[in-house]
Amino acid sequence: MKVSTDSCLFGAWVASIQKSPKNVLDIGGGTGLLTLMLAQKSNARFDCVEIENECFEQLKANINDSKWKDQCSIFNEDIKNFNPEKKYDLIISNPPFYVNQLNSASNKINLARHHSGLLLADLFDVVERLLTEDGKFCMLLPAIRRNESIEKASALNFFPEYIVDVKQTNNHAIFRSMFCFTKISKQTIFEEILIKEDDGNYSAAFAELLREYYYSL
Repeated sequence: MKVSTDSCLFGAWVASIQKSPKNVLDIGGGTGLLTLMLAQKSNARFDCVEIENECFEQLKANINDSKWKDQCSIFNEDIKNFNPEKKYDLIISNPPFYVNQLNSASNKINLARHHSGLLLADLFDVVERLLTEDGKFCMLLPAIRRNESIEKASALNFFPEYIVDVKQTNNHAIFRSMFCFTKISKQTIFEEILIKEDDGNYSAAFAELLREYYYSL
């Protein structure tokens, strides 16, 4: 699986708003990118769950090759059947993106990129079960699913603390939305981040978040 710019932005953003978590759950761990980005910034314990076998092997290799491996536990199973003996003060997820759009002939790719294996309603059910009462749930999704996510969250009494819309440039439409949900009602902070300015350089906001991860910034 490739590492995408928006996933890197999401990982850096989560690290910036949740600086000292104790127990973190990464739902749909993929390559381990998000877990490893956050592990660099905290002494938290990380549980990383990935259902697709090939992705899990890559996840395992990346975690085991890192200096943060002792902070991380990895699980090759369906998150809907995951029953740890604890709850988490931070849950992160970059879940399957699409709803019956451009389905691949590969079942592995469908599991990784589409929501046929995990509906948003299922995801929020899992989060409701595993998040502490004062915990945070952070999620990255295509902007087309922004309103759907807010509606699903509201139905389970989750409240958006942050909603950050992401654009490639000022001349592009919003293409990703980053959320931070809590079980505690509070005023929502709305933000927008550009990845690049019109001159092709990374925006100041993007550069500030990714400076410690991207050597070129």
